[in-house]
Amino acid sequence: MTYSKVIDSIREVAAKTLPQNSSLLLYGSRARGNAHEGSDWDLLILLDKPKIEESDYDKISFPFTLLGWNIGELISPQMYTKKEWESLSFLPFYKNVEHDKINLI
Repeated sequence: MTYSKVIDSIREVAAKTLPQNSSLLLYGSRARGNAHEGSDWDLLILLDKPKIEESDYDKISFPFTLLGWNIGELISPQMYTKKEWESLSFLPFYKNVEHDKINLI
């Protein structure tokens, strides 16, 4: 599947599953443009709510994993509240994501 078709499929899932005011970012090698054939699709889901509930993993994160299974790609979603994400700004992971990110929605 081409890069643009995978991105379109991810955006379709996002439109169906993400709550209002959420953000979806692509980061890592796919965002940097140096991915190889087996590279995964690193997604960061940021929710505009005070706390992530256990059910959010089933309703919001899992559909992206399921999409990956259905299209033969490894999709690796990470999910945080926007406030949690900002509290991690001192971490190298945060800095790398912020440097490489592509806003998908």
